[in-house]
Amino acid sequence: MMTQQNPSALKAWQQPLGWLLFLLLVGGVEYLLGWGKVVGVWAGVNPTAVMVAFVLLLLAYGLSAWRLYDYFPQVLQGKGLATWRLLLTHTLRSQFFPTHTGTGSFPAAMKGEFGITHAHSVSALLWFRFLDIHAALAFLIYPLLVVTPLKRLAIPVIVVWVVLPLLVYLLRNVIEARFAGRDGYFSQLVQQTVYGLPDNWSEFWRSWLMTWASWMVKLLTLAWLLGQFLPDVTWNMRLTAVVLGELASGLPLFIPLNAGLYEGGIIAGLLPVSAAQPSAIAAINVHLFVLAVMLVGGLVANFLGKLRG
Repeated sequence: MMTQQNPSALKAWQQPLGWLLFLLLVGGVEYLLGWGKVVGVWAGVNPTAVMVAFVLLLLAYGLSAWRLYDYFPQVLQGKGLATWRLLLTHTLRSQFFPTHTGTGSFPAAMKGEFGITHAHSVSALLWFRFLDIHAALAFLIYPLLVVTPLKRLAIPVIVVWVVLPLLVYLLRNVIEARFAGRDGYFSQLVQQTVYGLPDNWSEFWRSWLMTWASWMVKLLTLAWLLGQFLPDVTWNMRLTAVVLGELASGLPLFIPLNAGLYEGGIIAGLLPVSAAQPSAIAAINVHLFVLAVMLVGGLVANFLGKLRG
């Protein structure tokens, strides 16, 4: 007789299993590559250029904070630093806890810090995630198309894809009526996302443009950094690789710091053009760079919190 697994029991095992996988991955890198060899490649990278990339990545997080600040103008007016601090803290926290915990912590933090209701902050988060995934995939679709026999379709396809949020906003009333009162996870998700849409066209354009600006800065910076370790790989393939790394890190699998997930995405994007070992070394170092920026961001957030407190 089959027994159904207890979801609570699965969640209880999620963190210890994730940390066990993390330790195995760290040990596996030492055994297969050697951490000295992995981090040693930084000696060939211009320190000034690395600092510029560091600042640009922090700027990308700043643009995300600005998007959040602009979404709640009445509540967050004059609280720009507090908004940035909350976003940085949430970003860092999400690296150490399962996805459902990290996601749940955002509405709780918004409620505790600014008094914004759970329903409103969840809807805003869903709208932002829709924009984020849409923008990230746009940077994936075009590079993939131009290196295939379908390259003539690259521009028409990307134009149609890019205007998708515009179509969603234009049809928001139709979508809302279509799913109103329906049960089921997907229907509830659509209803919450539609509820999170901006109130007017001005807010819509600002949230959309800030999303694109944030992702453009982040992905181009990381693609440039990846090129410092793999100079023979083209821009299109580097961009594809870093987008896959970002998307892989968002999978509902818990491993602390997204270890292995981020690298796996980048390596998958590089497989057609680069050998496994140099790809792995480059992927690990790009991930270490992202984590370093997150850590500094978290320290900045803590410092801002002490100033405020």
